[in-house]
Amino acid sequence: MINKAAPGLFPHIEYGKPRSNTVELNNDPLYDIDEDIFLELCQNLPANYDSLLSSDRFYLSRLYLGLNPSCARTLECTDFAQFNRNCDGEFKLRNKLQEWKKSDMGSGVVLPQFNQLEAILTKGYDVVKMKNRHWRNAIRDLFNKRGASESSSSRYEIEMNCSTSQPSTNIIDNTGPELDFIDFKFEDNGIMEIQQVSISDNVEDIPIDNSQRKKFKHSTSLKRKLKIRHLQMISLGATIGVGLFLNSGRAFAIAGPMGAFIGYLYGALVILATLFSFAEIVAFIPLITGISGLCSRFVGDAFGFTVGWCHWLSYAVAFPSELIASVIMISYYSPLEKVATDNTYMGVTITILIVVLTGVNLLNVKIYGELEYIMSVLKLAVVIWLIVLVIVLNCGGFDNGYTGFKFWTKDRSPLPDITFGPFRPTYDLRDYGFGSKNGIGGFGGVLLSCITCSVSSTFSYIGSEIGFIAAPEAENPRKAVPSVTKRIFVRVVLFYLLSIFIVGTVIYSGDPRLLRIIPEKHTESNTNMLLDIIDHLGGMNCNTQFTNNNIFQESSNQSPWVIAFKAVKQCKLANAINGVFVCIGISAASSQLYASSRTLYSMATQNKAPSIFTWCTTGGVPYVSVLFCGLLGFLSLLCFDLKSSEGLLFFISMGITGSIVMWFGMNLSFFRFYLALKRRPDIIDRNSKEYPYKSPFQPYLCIFGMISTAVLLAMNGIQNFFVWRTANFISSYLIMVIFITLYAGYNIVRTSTINSLEQIDLDSGRREMDRIIWKENADYTLNVRELFHKVFSYV
Repeated sequence: MINKAAPGLFPHIEYGKPRSNTVELNNDPLYDIDEDIFLELCQNLPANYDSLLSSDRFYLSRLYLGLNPSCARTLECTDFAQFNRNCDGEFKLRNKLQEWKKSDMGSGVVLPQFNQLEAILTKGYDVVKMKNRHWRNAIRDLFNKRGASESSSSRYEIEMNCSTSQPSTNIIDNTGPELDFIDFKFEDNGIMEIQQVSISDNVEDIPIDNSQRKKFKHSTSLKRKLKIRHLQMISLGATIGVGLFLNSGRAFAIAGPMGAFIGYLYGALVILATLFSFAEIVAFIPLITGISGLCSRFVGDAFGFTVGWCHWLSYAVAFPSELIASVIMISYYSPLEKVATDNTYMGVTITILIVVLTGVNLLNVKIYGELEYIMSVLKLAVVIWLIVLVIVLNCGGFDNGYTGFKFWTKDRSPLPDITFGPFRPTYDLRDYGFGSKNGIGGFGGVLLSCITCSVSSTFSYIGSEIGFIAAPEAENPRKAVPSVTKRIFVRVVLFYLLSIFIVGTVIYSGDPRLLRIIPEKHTESNTNMLLDIIDHLGGMNCNTQFTNNNIFQESSNQSPWVIAFKAVKQCKLANAINGVFVCIGISAASSQLYASSRTLYSMATQNKAPSIFTWCTTGGVPYVSVLFCGLLGFLSLLCFDLKSSEGLLFFISMGITGSIVMWFGMNLSFFRFYLALKRRPDIIDRNSKEYPYKSPFQPYLCIFGMISTAVLLAMNGIQNFFVWRTANFISSYLIMVIFITLYAGYNIVRTSTINSLEQIDLDSGRREMDRIIWKENADYTLNVRELFHKVFSYV
């Protein structure tokens, strides 16, 4: 049975007694090396011993024990403790060999030059020869099913075995894709061509047990090709989409400018608490099992299974929703209006977008990372550009006069039906632009509006955790994940919160054109009244018609940013902003497709999804998962009529709830990881300098994240208790029914329990990453240019 890195694999190991382990190691012959035997070993090393060291992780141990017939020590791996002792013994022999290489030690023995002494301990030092990647090979990779187990030489198979008498251990070695936390097939440029390694006659051939790999015969591991900058931009780029530029109108309409800022601030605190907490786990144990696998490890298999599917669902439905938003914004332009009003044009447009975005996601991950990096840099530039433009607009730079905080001051309201102020007068879900006067007033109304705004803001933050999903494809996850998390903190505060605050100063939060929590059609009499209100706010301008003939309920005319510039008759600027929004929406859709395909792949490697989704190209792209998730984009074609569009919004609401469930699971997993680590003093202390990444304010930060996400789940459908909508109520809470059903079903079929803290596995994956020596640039004092670059990278 394939090891899924589940807790309690070896309950007989005494985690709390490190001293007994030390005594056992001191009695190990591999720790008390006999100098005479070691000298004989060095004298008998074959000429190609450097290749043998790379192909057999216990090569020196086998030779040493073979020359010591009185020793009963074997290399069998019956549990992780034995495997770890074998690794430590081999490591000591190799270190000693390295010392002997530098001098003859007075014996006259000079070892041949060996450039790869730490080959299996060093990332990227495999015995390979590189060749440039030809464009024909790149195209062929898209359709090539051959996995690493078929294309690689036997040297990788040999690494899977601990001894000649035992088959491969099910603890650490690469018996399944989900355990390939160390990508020995790492490549820097192009495709590697593995050199065949001949085994010396002095070493027994090792029988290879491929029985556990047969199920994954068409799969290969994800390739570690993404640099830190790629992960940073992939994480940030996924969050910059319609949530900030279009959906933020809902927050303004229900809570006012200050209420919207408070709601987005609370949502930011929740997601940052989640990211900081989970980043510590991923840096400590960078497995490719993803969020679902770590939830299984630290909580329970049933919990991980359920969270994984909720996680995948949130991304799977976000892809078509981003496509719909992009089509909405394309139809903003009069010549392209048929894209949203004619079924044929809309179907062709959506199909083209799906094909193009699926093709992009089938590219080599290194190429995809560069494309995402470029798009995300452009997104950041656009956000900065918009912030500057809004500040100029607020200061009267477009001949509109100084605005300041006019829309925050109640006394400056021009009409009784126009109510300025930092908050809306009441919590009125039925207000569509008439002053929000008939709802719940006072502190209770403000509190309800902020809670509703916080729930709505979660849509904007979906995708912030994509950095964890992409971590298995990062070159050095222990360095990349903390770096990405820190920069996400700066960027969320700088761009999201600053953007919401700034744009809230130049629009009236009760503007009829803004999106509403509960959409409603306008009657002809209401339309005339609303047009009068809009005229007092600057007018429609730019030949915009206020109608409901469009088959979509939403349009880019409802974006707070577009409304602000149309009010001062900056039509060309508003058109340009909308065009940028189209590109941003398409890019966000690509990020959602990437996240959904990688999540499905990681689920399949854990036997939580069909194994066909583990099929990859030789370049490490899970093409079956990409194609399947890409097909879900055609759900956007349900918008051929209005009722189907409402049905799609139903699934989008479920996806948002699924993300909140996932965030809850991430915080709970860290809390149990924190408690389990305190029970293992033999591993490492969180305050140690060697600890990969220590998140701040723990465990209080993750407790805040757990409580907050639980509150958001409970309050997700609060609006239905004031204005009943059956469809909205079901979409708000159906995901919880699905969660309970999946959890109970998994327990019935496979039987799962909550893992004991004492039996949580904190070793699998961690030990291997500890042994990797990452060949990166040395740290040194930065000059002025490099210091500026480092500071700018946080922006």
